Amino acid sequence: MGEYAPVTTDWREPLLAGASVLDVRLARRNPGQWPNYHPEPSVRAYRLRGTPTNPGPVAVLWDFTVQGGSFGEDDATVFVAAVRHAVRERVPLVTLVRSGGTRLQEGMAALVGIPRARIALLALAEAGLPHLSVADAPTTGGVWIAVVAGADVRVAVTGATVGFAGPRVVEAFTGSLPGPDSHTAESAHAAGLVDCVLPKTEVAAWLAATVGTLTGTASPVAAPPVREPSRTTGWEQVLRARARTVGGRQLLDKLLTDRVPLQARYGDTTVAATLGRLDGRPVVGVAVAAEVDGRPTPDGFRLAARAYRLASRLGLPVISLVDTPGADPGPASERDGIAPAMGEALDALLTCASPTVALVHGEGGSGGALAAAAADTVLVTDEAYFAAIGPEGAAAALRRPKQECADRMRITPADLLALGFADALVTPDAVSSHLGRLAAMPEEIRREKRLIRWSGPVPGTI
Repeated sequence: MGEYAPVTTDWREPLLAGASVLDVRLARRNPGQWPNYHPEPSVRAYRLRGTPTNPGPVAVLWDFTVQGGSFGEDDATVFVAAVRHAVRERVPLVTLVRSGGTRLQEGMAALVGIPRARIALLALAEAGLPHLSVADAPTTGGVWIAVVAGADVRVAVTGATVGFAGPRVVEAFTGSLPGPDSHTAESAHAAGLVDCVLPKTEVAAWLAATVGTLTGTASPVAAPPVREPSRTTGWEQVLRARARTVGGRQLLDKLLTDRVPLQARYGDTTVAATLGRLDGRPVVGVAVAAEVDGRPTPDGFRLAARAYRLASRLGLPVISLVDTPGADPGPASERDGIAPAMGEALDALLTCASPTVALVHGEGGSGGALAAAAADTVLVTDEAYFAAIGPEGAAAALRRPKQECADRMRITPADLLALGFADALVTPDAVSSHLGRLAAMPEEIRREKRLIRWSGPVPGTI
């Protein structure tokens, strides 16, 4: 490694202060014998400054002044070497992209850089290490495919061109330039392709905060007191749940610090998902639904599935907050695949390698709520209920009064505890101690317990 010498004078410079350059042997070929082409890599790799107890991440930086930041054979070599270094050192990867795409002068030798990069990133994911990517101006073509689009957390710089094809390429293929509402950082964010859009002056702070969120240490938490449920009728419990004013997004904000929100497709807000810290411990928090009386859509469940899979890859515990009368049953959601989206989220939660805790803090309606509740530990508050279907749905199906249906379906916290569906009655601040108990359990034992729990009938009776 050599010491970093400044290459540019832009917002990225402070990130590289004190960094070490990763030395990589390059081929420097002209594989297609392109006339007057002199290969020079646009990609450089660095080990960022850290501390003796907290090593800095590996950063990969694109220099747009070199062949438009295009990704050639040597660039892929540098990128793969950087990812392997991150895996060896067990540190995060940060990619700072300014690229027009694949280096066309190198033809197929450059194009195969896409699978080379993706294979390297699969190894990073297999190692449970995070990849944070910044789409700067521009980020297009093969580098968008190979590097940015698959990152764990993605940010775009305000006003940047971001997309699969650059505007001139779009014009060449279609005969017209894309409009001002397409191929931008802002349109990528609206579509859920990046998690936030920031002015360039704020990106360095965002990166530092996000890396910090992912590398916290849990604080000791006292065991919660044992609480006994009050005796209510089913309908009384439904009314109690519906009288709540704090939704899932607000509760996530109260429980977690240092939050890094994840963006859903097309700006969907029915589910909230965020990285954050719970008493210092890095976690992934998911709220289904995000607001009181909210009904998650297919894109909401897809966000939940993404969050559960991210938690599994990075070894981060999941805190899943449940408060919904059920999934959105409307025609638009039906056409968009509400049922498979729920199944995808449920599968991702059931197979998550890390500890999972579900807190039912309001309504629990049918499969829409179950897709967030099938966790290692299920906790309920005294304002919660859980039902095979909401009382109104049961009344329509059984042709009985909704109050009677609510009473007979056995949906109160006392019922859920007696059935063995729920493990404890808690207040939300007790989630951390239950998570700590799970985190101390060997993964094989914990996952086997989860499989047994959700493979068989509930163990109790009323």
